[in-house]
Formats: sequence, structure tokens, C-alpha cells
Amino acid sequence: MENRIASLSEDILEKITLIRHDIHQHPEIAYQESRTAETIETFLDESDIPHERCTDTGIVSVIGSGSGHVVGLRSDMDALSMPDLSGLPYASVNEGVAHACGHDGHIAILLGTAWVLKQLEGELSGTVKLIWQPAEEGGAGAEKMIRHGVLQSPAPEAIFALHGWPGLPVGKAAFRFGSALAAVDNFKIIVRGKGTHGAMPHAGVDPITIAARIIEGFQLIRSRMINPLDPIVISVGTIHGGSAVNVIPDEVTMTGTIRCLDRDTRCKIPVLMDRMAVETARASGGNATFTITDGYPPTINEERATAFARDVLCEILGMENVIEITQPVMGGEDFAYYLEKISGSFIRLGIGDRPALHNSSFDFNDDAIPFGIRMMTGIALNFLAKGLA
Repeated sequence: MENRIASLSEDILEKITLIRHDIHQHPEIAYQESRTAETIETFLDESDIPHERCTDTGIVSVIGSGSGHVVGLRSDMDALSMPDLSGLPYASVNEGVAHACGHDGHIAILLGTAWVLKQLEGELSGTVKLIWQPAEEGGAGAEKMIRHGVLQSPAPEAIFALHGWPGLPVGKAAFRFGSALAAVDNFKIIVRGKGTHGAMPHAGVDPITIAARIIEGFQLIRSRMINPLDPIVISVGTIHGGSAVNVIPDEVTMTGTIRCLDRDTRCKIPVLMDRMAVETARASGGNATFTITDGYPPTINEERATAFARDVLCEILGMENVIEITQPVMGGEDFAYYLEKISGSFIRLGIGDRPALHNSSFDFNDDAIPFGIRMMTGIALNFLAKGLA
């Protein structure tokens, strides 16, 4: 069967590679993926694969017998608000928007997977649910699609996704048990003091000095209030305050991001940060307000689903080409929302020597597409045959 899948993957490769280039050339940001969705639908129509919308731009397709095991496969769709400096013939024509995270490659791989599965549909012993999801880049598209019923009728028993990974050679894949990516939350702090002349600081309350002490205090949370074996990151990304070199302002605003891998720790950190900001400001005669904006939960791969994916990848690629990841990444991924609901695993696909993800020169590697199709198809077929042991 593996030889047959590989042959079918090659049969459709040229067509879906051209589709990837077209999508790369016409990137669309979160919840604006209308042209992308239409391109996906056109291919599915031409391939006689039924599909429907889930949310305005999300697409769901079901292939199989309608009985037996049900497995979900997911691709993201959206691009980033940043320039495309790749210099490629199919570089973005939409100014300030680029597929710099490789979602165009993920789309193409899932389209190829859908086509291969359609050719094998009469032999499928269960049902495959293919999901093209909008708004991964900060828009929580996964959460929205779940609210719209993407995990129902039929309900997948498990779900899998892959992500192209620079630095990992083409032909290789990587997996990780447990926490794979971090929770991502953002915060805002407003520090209020009392403005005065820069030459007379004693006549006011300096919010800039207070802000500096708060930032230092946040590092105490990491080093003294959280288990040192529990990775967290607190980063202040912006500081705004003041309008002249000789004026101490009334107010300073700071924003930043929080990353962690543990769900319980995620709940603790904002409480500690709020206390640190408020009490530090009060000790200096000012006041502060702390606001948290919840982002993505941690991406935690379920053990059985990850072991299942590992074993399938070893069969497809060879054990020497399947790598266990020893360290998580503190970036975030909204695939986490699916993993809060059902079993599943998030897999890395080798795309070779490429610029980093979210780099304006990044482009997905076409050479990795057939490996991605073989991986996703293999996961689907093996799951339909035996489910999670």
C-alpha cells in the first residue's frame, strides 16, 4: 500500500504544487481567506470530493465509508501581515501580506491527501474528515470552527496536523510527547504617577522608574515564584510614555507576552504579575492596572495518538528518519484547541535549509510536499484500520 500511496502522490504532485504557488502569490490574512477557500473548493469539485463551509472561510470534507473509525486531518490557511521579500516568481502580489509560515504548503499537502484518499475511497474501512481551517495566526480559527461543530457529525476520535519545519531535512519527520508548544497570552499594564519637571523629580511620582521596577520584578516571578523546572517566558514588548526629554510624564503603558507549557502554571502567572505590578507601583506612590488577554492554550500532544503517529511515520519514512523532539518550542499554535477536546498530535515535517518561520524571505519547500502527503495519508489509513490501540 505504501508504494501505491507514493505513486498516487507523484501523480497529483505537479497540480497541487501549482496550486501552492498560486496561494502563495495571493495570501490572505485571518478570516479574509475567501480566494484561498475558493481555490480549495475548485480543486475538491474537480476531484469529485464533497465539501462544505464551516465558518465563512473554513472548509470541511469527508471521505470514506461513513462507518468504522473516524479520524481528522487539519491544515491551516491564513497568511501573515508582513512583506514577502522572497524574490520568487510567485511572490506575494498582496502588499504587506505573505505566506511566511508555510500554510500554503500545508494546504497543498492536505489537498494531495484528499485526492489520494478519494482514489482509495472504495477500500476505506472508516471515515476521514479533512479540515482546512482559517485564522491560525492569532485569530483562534480552531476555536471558532469547534464552536461551529467541526468535531461533530461525524465526530473524529483523534486529529492530526503537521507543520513544515526549517532545519529538519526533507524526508524526515519529528514528534514529541506531551507539551509541544506553549500557551500564548498577552498583557497590558498602565502605570500612573504624577507628572513634573524633569529637574524636580521629587515634586512628582515617576511612572517610568516604576515601570522599570515592575519589569525587573517580573523576572523574580520566573526565578523565585515558579518551579524552575517549569519553563515560562515573560517579555515586555512595548513601553510608551513621555513626550519631552525634560518632563516626567503622568503615565506609562507597557504591553507584552507570556508563554508557558503547563495549564496550571498558566493560571498562576497573571495573578502573580498583577500583584507585582500593583504593589510595586503602590510602594512608590503610584498605581498600576494589569490586564490579561487570553490567547492560545498550550499544545499538548496526547500520548497514545503520538505513539500511533510515531509508529506510522517509522513505517513510511524509516525509523532513521523519524526523530523524537526533546525540547518544546515556546511559540504557540491554535491546534491546541482541538487537543483540549480529543486525542491527537502535532507533527513536524522536514523542509530542509530554509529561512526561519515568520521570516519575510521564507518559502515552503516543494520537495517536502510528497512526504507530507504520504505521512497524512498513512496516518489516516492506519487509523481507520485499527484506531488508537
